[in-house]
Amino acid sequence: MTKIINKIKGFEKLKFVIMPAIIITVLISIYIFNSLQKNDSAIVYADSGTYIEASGIVKDGSVSLSSEVTGTIVDNMVKEGDIIKNGDVIAIIENTTVRNQYDQALINMQVSEKSMEMLEKSINSLSMQNTDVIQQAQNAYLAAKAEYQKVMDGASPDEIKQAEEAVSQAKTNLDFMETNLDRSKTLLEQQAISQSKYDESLKSYNVMEAQYNAAVSQLNLIKSGPTVNTAEAAENKMLQAKAGYELSISSADNQLTQLKGQLEISKIQLEQSKNIIEQTKRELDKLTIKSPIDGIVNSLLVKKGEFVSMGKLVAEIYNPENLEIRAYVSEANIGHIKVGQDASIFIDSYDDRTYSGKVARINNTAEFTPKNIQTKEERVNTVFEVTVEALDSEGTIKPGMPVDVIIKID
Repeated sequence: MTKIINKIKGFEKLKFVIMPAIIITVLISIYIFNSLQKNDSAIVYADSGTYIEASGIVKDGSVSLSSEVTGTIVDNMVKEGDIIKNGDVIAIIENTTVRNQYDQALINMQVSEKSMEMLEKSINSLSMQNTDVIQQAQNAYLAAKAEYQKVMDGASPDEIKQAEEAVSQAKTNLDFMETNLDRSKTLLEQQAISQSKYDESLKSYNVMEAQYNAAVSQLNLIKSGPTVNTAEAAENKMLQAKAGYELSISSADNQLTQLKGQLEISKIQLEQSKNIIEQTKRELDKLTIKSPIDGIVNSLLVKKGEFVSMGKLVAEIYNPENLEIRAYVSEANIGHIKVGQDASIFIDSYDDRTYSGKVARINNTAEFTPKNIQTKEERVNTVFEVTVEALDSEGTIKPGMPVDVIIKID
């Protein structure tokens, strides 16, 4: 159009001579230009329908697998081009530090579990022992308390009666022995018995006299009430028994408290060991690199014996059945494109084959034509990205390949 305008300016001096011819030429040029603008070369008409041509790039839908730990590659389980499944092992890394931490955590957990078991048994055994000791101390205290109370209360009428009866019986026995002693003395004087026989009677009399005096003293003591010394002795005995009872309780509580404290520490240590095991187990799992998808090993970037650091790229996996193409359609033609439309895909490596596809997504925002895309319309400055899903790539379409796409619009 610019060239046409320049030509018009060049012929201004001859306008009076050939003006009608120039006007006709300009009108014809404008008509042809407008026709070319409306007749977009990206639209292809065929007997089977109408299509829009577009160029694009196969999206890099591959999954990059990187090492999450440092270590040495001890085995590669796959090679490039292998078909693998989700969860298949790609490579194995050895890290002795992580493994030693895991083993030590297991040992610590077992020690804590054993310690808890022993402490629980000790607590149960000590509880039973303390129950018996406390019961014995309590019985001793109650007995001493009752004895003290009895001393302080004095004798009962029945006890006084029993004491009086004891004195009476002792007096009867003493009188009998006194009579027997007098008779023995008479017989001794008459030389009817020996001196030894008399001595036996005297001895029996003395014993009975002592018993009588004791019975009288006991009766007097009962009737007079406890002495200061007796009361103090009974009280001291009671207080000692009480102190022993209280000591048995506090000692048992202290022992149990100490063991229970140790048990709580063991529980905390056990929980810490379990947490460390869980953490190191996750680190151990990272030593085995697995594929997260079904696909093909596109590249294997490490070798057996190689030291890898955290973040080191190990392999790339792609799924040939889940490839997408990023194609670009002009603003003039984007209105013809709909999600779900059928598409045919062509690649330079297999120019005799056609692959099926479908329009999956259409970007709503226009953008400038990417530099690596040769569009069908040189004059168009903005395009829309259209994502085409490849339905039957058969492993031949790979990420990064340039492709041509035709989309059937009717």
